[in-house]
Amino acid sequence: MKKLIILFVQVWLVVTFGFSQKVITLYDGPAPGSESWSWDEAENDNNAWKTKVVYNVSKPTLTVFAPEEGKANGTALVIAPGGAFHALSINSEGNDVAKWLADKGVTCFVLEYRLAHSLTTDPIAEVNQKMGKKEFDDENKAVIPLCVADGRAAIAWVRKHADEFKI
Repeated sequence: MKKLIILFVQVWLVVTFGFSQKVITLYDGPAPGSESWSWDEAENDNNAWKTKVVYNVSKPTLTVFAPEEGKANGTALVIAPGGAFHALSINSEGNDVAKWLADKGVTCFVLEYRLAHSLTTDPIAEVNQKMGKKEFDDENKAVIPLCVADGRAAIAWVRKHADEFKI
């Protein structure tokens, strides 16, 4: 019985801490240019893309995927998942890619950058309805400079913390 309890605790520790990722808030305070945004980030995995997406991002973050000790090769990559500036295909184009690369020794930083505001819980349906229309282009035109700023801030953060991650 004692061995079973020890095994359970060890498995719990690995599951709880072994796969946890560090999440970094990209800006101190509200992100510049979107200070008035008040919507909450959300996720949806029941959509036409058949993958988990994150939407309504107003507070950009970086999630760190570091290689196992001894595997790191000194290379770093910021990954910005796609989603037409309305959603982020967070697993298939973000976390899964980062895990695969981390296994190869690359330290990855998955960027959740600011997105156009979705008015429903299915941003993919919204994108599909708006695609090719002026409304869609106008929404993207307003948010793209913020996305670029988030990408630049992410690269600056990674460079500033290069020694910490041995990159």
